[in-house]
Amino acid sequence: MSKKIKDLLKQAEQQAQVTPQESSVTCVSRLFESESDAEKFLDTLKEKLLRIKEWSEKSGLSSYELFDENGNLSHRKQAIVGDFIRIALHGSGKYDWVKILDITDAPDEIVLTVKPFFDPTEKEIDESTTSHFFTSDATNNFCVEREGNTINFCVIGLSEKTNTEQTTGIVETIRNFATANIGSYFGVQKSVWKTFCENFLETKIVNNG
Repeated sequence: MSKKIKDLLKQAEQQAQVTPQESSVTCVSRLFESESDAEKFLDTLKEKLLRIKEWSEKSGLSSYELFDENGNLSHRKQAIVGDFIRIALHGSGKYDWVKILDITDAPDEIVLTVKPFFDPTEKEIDESTTSHFFTSDATNNFCVEREGNTINFCVIGLSEKTNTEQTTGIVETIRNFATANIGSYFGVQKSVWKTFCENFLETKIVNNG
């Protein structure tokens, strides 16, 4: 396991010991017949991970759209650092926004890091208002790596604090509290990311085939 992913897992573990609700780790693995097969799959998976349209296809409860750094709908096939992702959680009542902070692409791994951000499409942008049910302190880290003939896909959430202050009103505050806390309480968030990882790794196809 790479140092970057180890560090992220360590941070999540340390946070869980103090405030369990503020970190989350979801991991799924797939074993291949050979290292060569795993390498080929990883190359394809890296490309798919950066194609945000793939996220909508791989997620059951959310849909995603890619926007550039200026808040314009992007028609690029792959995301880059500085892009925004608009998230539509089905039934949540509004869009949530994250910005891509970092993409670490190494021979046997890729880590994509996003954090909650303001809505870049607003006519009068208020950069102090985070348009997400978590505060701007949070990050989600999408980590894919190859270890021998195994591909691991982990989604690591850090500093996941409910956004009840950086909102536009009481309705949004209540909505954020419900989305962040009720979802975590019933395990919805973890379930969504598990399905997300399984679909990218195509584990259900393998298991059913």
